[in-house]
Amino acid sequence: MWVLGIYGCAVGGGSLFWPISLGLHGFWPMVILSLLAFPITYFPYLALSRYVLAGSSRDGREGNVLDTTIEFLGPNWGKFLTTTYFATVFPGMMIYTITITNTILDFSRTQLHYNGLSRWAVAPICVAALMLIVRYGTNVVVRAMGFIVAPFIVSIIIFGFMAAPHWNSAMMATATNFGGVSALALNVWKGLPLCVFAFSFTSITSSFVVAQKKYYGPRAVRKVPQILLVATLLAVSTMLFFSWSCIFALSPAELSQVKASNLTVLSFLARKFDTPAISIASQLIVFTAVIKSFLAHYLATEESARTFGRTLFGLSERTLHSASFSRLIVGLVFLITTTSAIFNLDVVDLITVALVPVSVFIVYFLPLYAFTKIDALKKFGGRPSNLLVFAVGVVCLVSGVIAVIGKFWH
Repeated sequence: MWVLGIYGCAVGGGSLFWPISLGLHGFWPMVILSLLAFPITYFPYLALSRYVLAGSSRDGREGNVLDTTIEFLGPNWGKFLTTTYFATVFPGMMIYTITITNTILDFSRTQLHYNGLSRWAVAPICVAALMLIVRYGTNVVVRAMGFIVAPFIVSIIIFGFMAAPHWNSAMMATATNFGGVSALALNVWKGLPLCVFAFSFTSITSSFVVAQKKYYGPRAVRKVPQILLVATLLAVSTMLFFSWSCIFALSPAELSQVKASNLTVLSFLARKFDTPAISIASQLIVFTAVIKSFLAHYLATEESARTFGRTLFGLSERTLHSASFSRLIVGLVFLITTTSAIFNLDVVDLITVALVPVSVFIVYFLPLYAFTKIDALKKFGGRPSNLLVFAVGVVCLVSGVIAVIGKFWH
């Protein structure tokens, strides 16, 4: 169930934007980023999982990533991480509500030939429907994700084969005229942040490790890496096949159009080929991807909101687990995500500017810092994979800062 749960969080609405970024920079950057996809996903989340595994469960707490930070690094670090964690997972829900709203509007216009739908009506209805699912709690959400994920894996593989007859050689033209080594390095640099986000499952990692500690006890130390390995291999292999198939069915100019339209690559392909089978399959994939990603991010938002209330405002456990507090979270999520969907914020920019730089701290830097400070984790320090994790974290952080400055300067 947890392999499917991790897959469901890692490969979601954001992943459907990855083929755009992957193919937008040319053939050779696409090859390099494809080769990097597995190591820059598996090793950072393995480090984060080991960090959470070190945490103990006491005083009624679960030993999640926030509790572990407070236990080992102190309350000030806990307050900082709580704020950072919340800032990491909350924009994810904004991205997914924008995506599902745009997909419904585009499907209505291009496939049903109906222009009467209003963004002001579609956005709140979509968010309200998603909130109905999350109100039933963690177990129901993870089980729902499990039921959704298996058909989703099959559907994206089938779609990859459906796009194959439309392959063309336009992308290969970029293989000979790629601008030299400096241009290649720059394009890989630009594509790395979205590659990181395409397989991100920060929002479910803490819940996943806590569940393994409860179920396996001491054996969780061995089981967690095994489950992570299977889930990451499954996610990367299926998404690479899907992404390459979609990219070769389009031209570089069309990939630029997809980014400008703020749609997923699936919605654009459905519009381009106007084939009923592709249209229906693409919309079903987008809807299921967005739904399961939203659910995973809501779980993390609720978890971080409770820790936020505990560490920053000193709220009691009774208050934090009350119906009133849950309704407050629901109300804030509904208001902010609906507003972002109505104003149709740029999804790729939102990922690059708001989401990746903040999440990089939690996934890429916090565990490495803990490996040098916490006695129980020092045995994981000094490994070659840590250098890769650190290097990718620096690239994503610097890229995000440059993107923020570029937006402000512009």
